[in-house]
Amino acid sequence: MGRLVLLAFGAEACSSGPPPDPYPSCKNGNYVLDDPAVTPAGFDTGACVAFMKAIPTIQTDATKAPEFITPLAGALLPATPDATFTWSAGTLASSGFDAGSDSDAAASDGGDAAGPALTSDAYVVIFRAAAATDDGGITELLRVMTINTMFTPTDAQWAKLQAAGSIEASVYGMHFDSGAITDGPYTPPQGRAFSISQ
Repeated sequence: MGRLVLLAFGAEACSSGPPPDPYPSCKNGNYVLDDPAVTPAGFDTGACVAFMKAIPTIQTDATKAPEFITPLAGALLPATPDATFTWSAGTLASSGFDAGSDSDAAASDGGDAAGPALTSDAYVVIFRAAAATDDGGITELLRVMTINTMFTPTDAQWAKLQAAGSIEASVYGMHFDSGAITDGPYTPPQGRAFSISQ
């Protein structure tokens, strides 16, 4: 009997490991973060976690939020070539509330601890299918997280957007200081609706 208890305890001990990632979507295949080979101090997984935590605090503010430049509202984009999406920088403050130890939390929750923590204006662009699914939900197609004010999808990403046909995109702007969001996130009052030729 004692041996069975010991075996059961051993099995339980073996099954334990590191706790599950509290923000697994930061590793979502639909998420596009800055390529560290191209943008070494760009939007990384630590910044993604900080944005995820800040979602409840997103403010609609036309005076501070970035705004799409292209595509124009209601545009029908040609099937080829792949479009480039651009947006304004917005009016983001380089300093704001003292985030305290949030930057350390961002690094420990999935950031690149060996790399520099993000200090920059940064943007998240979310592309969603305009049509609701059968259960009434909205399908998120692509989430771009970058310090740039433009994005050109890869052929595979473009094909995913094109398959949806009608799309609504939302842009969010924020300022990071040492990995913590110190201003924002802000978003304009309306998303940008557009379509892609099939």
